[in-house]
Amino acid sequence: MKKLLLTLLLTLTAGAQAADIQSLAAVESAVKGYVGQTLGDSADTEFAVSRLDPRLRLTDCGSALKMRFSREPRGGPNAVEVRCEGDKPWSLYLTVDIARFAQVVVATRGLARGAVIGADDVSVARRRVNGARMDYLSDVAAAVGRVAARAIGPDQILGAANVSLPRLVKRGDEVIIATGGAAINVRVKGQALKDGALGDRVSVRNLNSKRVVEGVVNADGMVVVQVGAVL
Repeated sequence: MKKLLLTLLLTLTAGAQAADIQSLAAVESAVKGYVGQTLGDSADTEFAVSRLDPRLRLTDCGSALKMRFSREPRGGPNAVEVRCEGDKPWSLYLTVDIARFAQVVVATRGLARGAVIGADDVSVARRRVNGARMDYLSDVAAAVGRVAARAIGPDQILGAANVSLPRLVKRGDEVIIATGGAAINVRVKGQALKDGALGDRVSVRNLNSKRVVEGVVNADGMVVVQVGAVL
């Protein structure tokens, strides 16, 4: 009889102690719910919440947990503070890794530096783009006709760091200097003093007057200076 009572007492005591311990699974679940609600429902965003050390012992909060991001959530590792404001308060941080995805342009095969990108060289794929991969093209049409600024491997994301517009003007080339406004009205021969792609500002020397002026490279490879510029 005494043995039975002792066993019952130990069981009740263990049950009471267990009831006073905060469920770590409940904490993790609450954080997942908070993060999901904060980020919203989007197919382009995924996240993972770190696991708590199973040896951790926290007093059961007895009230709703309070949570907040330590900063504005962004792609990559983030910290979420969890606070218990009950009779025996406590707080801790969990790491939440947020992954942002987007449809990006990738190379379908390896491209050598200087290669002009064709329609068969690229495709669109879903890739993680947060962190260092925020630089990317999202439209195949924007990639076709550009030049590989460095060697590009198969399946590599294309962006400003590895593709550029082709040079329409090369240093030392003879070019047409034109004044522009509503219409181009004056044209003279000049020499380019630097390379330039569409939209770049370059310096050119008028071959007649030897005067150096600056203009913008247009789609025809001419350097267009502002109306009224002295050539």
